[in-house]
Amino acid sequence: MDIEYIFIAIVIVVALVLLYLGFVHLIKNKRLNQEFQSTLPIQELLEALGGSQNLKEVRHTASKVTVVLGDQQLIDIDKIKSLGASGIVEGPTSLAMIFGKQSESIAADLKRFIA
Repeated sequence: MDIEYIFIAIVIVVALVLLYLGFVHLIKNKRLNQEFQSTLPIQELLEALGGSQNLKEVRHTASKVTVVLGDQQLIDIDKIKSLGASGIVEGPTSLAMIFGKQSESIAADLKRFIA
């Protein structure tokens, strides 16, 4: 009878280890299969930034998208805010827009238009 309990305990431990490894594998590979696509209308954002020709470089952080622009006079700040930017910081040659968690996908979408 003691052997049966040991066998059941071993089976439970092995099952838990396999579940843990499967879960870790799933979490690690989750982002690899996802296609970047923001919920923001990228065409409208591009127009507000003066068109794809006006974009020289696109960078992002966890909550912010920064673009280096050719001509600052072509941007429409009010339009960018209406598209969901919670804040905008203008630099001499760049524009930083705070979009929160979807900043990475917005930056990826913008990069497709300047590549």
